[in-house]
Amino acid sequence: MIREYRPSDEKELIEAWYDASIIAHNFIPEEFWASEKDNIKQNYLPVVETYVAEIEGKVVGFISLIENFIGGLFIAPLYQGKGIGSELIKKACSVKEKELVVEVYKENLKAQEFYKKCGFEIFGERVQAETGCLLIEMRMTIQ
Repeated sequence: MIREYRPSDEKELIEAWYDASIIAHNFIPEEFWASEKDNIKQNYLPVVETYVAEIEGKVVGFISLIENFIGGLFIAPLYQGKGIGSELIKKACSVKEKELVVEVYKENLKAQEFYKKCGFEIFGERVQAETGCLLIEMRMTIQ
């Protein structure tokens, strides 16, 4: 089930984000992700539009939107490959107009392939100041 985020989801959402991040972004030191937990809780979640994927009462993934930008889409590792990410993209398409934009690390080929499968196309790249890593900018027109 996809539903709107509630503050009571915070712990499970952060857990899903962290567990997925350290696996998908193993080219960035784990300490970076650990140091971002409080930032996400205090500065990020209060200002984004977030939808969670819930299975049997447990939050297993989420998508956060800042207008038409996907600020984060993460699925807990045990639940990846089950179509949850695609369902979250569909939800984002249902609440937004025109296009969705996302940035993924160039080294995260799995994420790039996922977004391409969903209909996103590459339109640019930039260096992320916080990590020094290259980000691929992708967008999808919403039909």
